[in-house]
Amino acid sequence: MLDFIVGNDALAAVFAFALVLIPAIFIHEMGHFLAAKAVGITILEFGIGFPPRMLTLFTRGETEYTLNWLPIGGFVRPLGEDFVRPVQDEETLRERKKLEERMGTVSEDNAALAERLNADVGQYRAKQGRKFTSVGEAKPLARILFLGAGSTANLLTAVILFTIIGLSGLPTIVGGSAGVIAVDPDSELAAAGLQTGDLIETVNGEYFESAAEFSQLLNEHAGETVSLSVQRQDEVLDIAYVPAAETPAQTYVFVSSIAADSPAEAAGLQVDDLIVAFNGEPFASFEELPERTQENLGEPVTLTLLNDGELRDVTVTPRQNPPEGQGAIGIGIVPAYDQSGDGIILVEGGLQQDLVPLTLGESIQFGLGQIVSFFDTLIRLPGQLIAGDLSAEEARVMSPLAISQFGGMFLQQSIEQNEPVVLLNFIAIISIALGITNLLPLPALDGGRIVFVVLEIIRGRPIAPERESIVHLVGMALLLSLMAIAFLNDILNPITNLIP
Repeated sequence: MLDFIVGNDALAAVFAFALVLIPAIFIHEMGHFLAAKAVGITILEFGIGFPPRMLTLFTRGETEYTLNWLPIGGFVRPLGEDFVRPVQDEETLRERKKLEERMGTVSEDNAALAERLNADVGQYRAKQGRKFTSVGEAKPLARILFLGAGSTANLLTAVILFTIIGLSGLPTIVGGSAGVIAVDPDSELAAAGLQTGDLIETVNGEYFESAAEFSQLLNEHAGETVSLSVQRQDEVLDIAYVPAAETPAQTYVFVSSIAADSPAEAAGLQVDDLIVAFNGEPFASFEELPERTQENLGEPVTLTLLNDGELRDVTVTPRQNPPEGQGAIGIGIVPAYDQSGDGIILVEGGLQQDLVPLTLGESIQFGLGQIVSFFDTLIRLPGQLIAGDLSAEEARVMSPLAISQFGGMFLQQSIEQNEPVVLLNFIAIISIALGITNLLPLPALDGGRIVFVVLEIIRGRPIAPERESIVHLVGMALLLSLMAIAFLNDILNPITNLIP
């Protein structure tokens, strides 16, 4: 349905912004809203998007539900606060008065506040009505619950998403594979359609751990019809045949690479050569080649090679002090197996992954583990920067633009692979990041406001609202400045340039 996005990075980033950031911010604010309702804090406005206001959708109870012009999530505006800072008592009084006039009731709270401000108490006749509680009037624990609820909602969302991912299936190593490097043209397997370069992945629908185990399986099913699942470039084939009578596979050594200026290069070894004997003796196991090589350092040895059906001998002298990572002869090697009875020669083909669903309990545990892992990464980040294990560029602050660019990349990948979990995984990570970031003890953030509540508990009295407001306003200015710098950096140096 969204195939038109693939290949269009800008459009994908826009869609990712709508699918990732807007819901994450909306969920954050919904957490604050529900917590406020639970602890009795009055919410004056629940806004979809950010001001300026487009229109008021409806009013229910004391809360106005509004639609705003900037489509970046949402916000809640509680009584006694203006987005990120507490307001003066006079402003709280005015807001409560407007609310009471709209609701047709007057609270004792407003009368007491007016008396404290030397206002005309007579106009606030105490009537039996609904109590409207500002943030500052709520008990400290209630405020902490209210302030922390947004991040809690984000973290809970992440756990839910990771649980869905776990139930859908996690990439898990399920077995090995066998690469076909030679097929006898007169064999039954060749007649069944097997070709050189094919990758055998399953036998009768079952995975196996290695090419050696695959050879054993053929012997175990000798005389029986077996079905092989074969990967050939971009297609998967099913090949059925009857393995020959049990014949032990002969172990060879496959030359996968040759180092420059090495004894192997000087002796004329080639990539794809099969070493079938060392000084005329065949191998009982793959490990014998490095063992025999170490026993003959500095001495000429004869290697018998097989390539394209032809045998040849070469003489090579293993080095006593080879360059790091090259080995005495200077070759890269992998095990190979000659299944002569079936007319094929195999090499290890690498590991296979498949999506393996988890149980519900395992999926929840996986989700919680991802949050713990994120915390661990965040804690280790300063040490990695100091040690130089992580560059400042790699650890830079990302603006919503960079997050959208990343999201666009994962959105396209999710569409191409038809795997929604790719995008869900990214959304869950952003939810964790948003939740944890807002809990940081920085002014203007929820964590910074919680710090003031904790200080109030310790001091036994609140800090003056005007002083707290100044701290949060300065913090907001610094955060906005940092975000502006990050946004500019993401324009000049797109975060996607860091992706290999």
